[in-house]
Amino acid sequence: MQALPSFNHLRSFQVIGHHLNLVHAARELHLSASTLSYQLGILEERLDVRLFVRTGRGLAFTDAGRELHGEVDRCLQQLRTAWQRVAMRGESSRLIVNSLPTFAMHWLLPRLAAVQERFANVEIRVSISAVDLARDALDCAIAYGDGNWPDVRCDFLRAESLIAVCSAATFTAKGPLANVPDLAHHTLLSAKTRPDDWALWAEAAHSPVPTGEGQLILASRIMVIQAACESLGVAVVDPAMVRAELSAGRLVQALPQVARGKGAYYLVYPEGEEALAKVEAFRGWLLAELAKEEGPKVEDRHSRLGSVGPNRLDSQ
Repeated sequence: MQALPSFNHLRSFQVIGHHLNLVHAARELHLSASTLSYQLGILEERLDVRLFVRTGRGLAFTDAGRELHGEVDRCLQQLRTAWQRVAMRGESSRLIVNSLPTFAMHWLLPRLAAVQERFANVEIRVSISAVDLARDALDCAIAYGDGNWPDVRCDFLRAESLIAVCSAATFTAKGPLANVPDLAHHTLLSAKTRPDDWALWAEAAHSPVPTGEGQLILASRIMVIQAACESLGVAVVDPAMVRAELSAGRLVQALPQVARGKGAYYLVYPEGEEALAKVEAFRGWLLAELAKEEGPKVEDRHSRLGSVGPNRLDSQ
């Protein structure tokens, strides 16, 4: 049986297959294109099989190359995840995560036991102000926006949707809440940090923005959710952030319309292989948990790189 090639050669093959371009792969691995070409030649010589053919723009897989790359990529990803999971047990490998307040309280907190069981050395911080990964000594952050932050890697987590919710008491307090005009008899709750939520929801409902019997503007979405639970009015929120309240009956969906939010949730961390290796297990857990949920499917926007704006991540 032929001995396996070195790990470095397999890693180079993996990255070449991701880019199908020697120059781009060399940039990621911090090697020269000629070095990668030499390593690839060794693999093909040992196998006596061509793995790639040259095209006008770079490389293309042969059938054998595509088959081998799929297996090598899967095995190296599994090896990295297993290594990182064990490495994270060490105190020096503490992973520091910053989260949006609403996401932390209404999504992460109910899963905190699972987080602590699987990631003993994850420290979760919450910030209501703009976050700077370098300044705040963070390994990664859960951010909300359009994914366009500079000099960081942005992994898409989930799109945001918006529904109108209220307590059961509010729903029946002033007659039936059956259509958008009925909101005129209710207090509308909104957060200073999200002034456009009602307008987005009204647009999806093909209706003018409701004015309501009154307006109650609160500092954060956490306060808006709590106010709705306390029967202080009707709110527009992301259903993923009130899943427990809806299941327990503390909140009900007031009207059937569903809107798409302005932004989406992203896991953001510094560029580079070292940063990716440190957050990869946590990132995989996040994506797996989000995939279990009902609602809008997680879009395939893996590993976007930001390009505009200051190096700060706005919280909501």
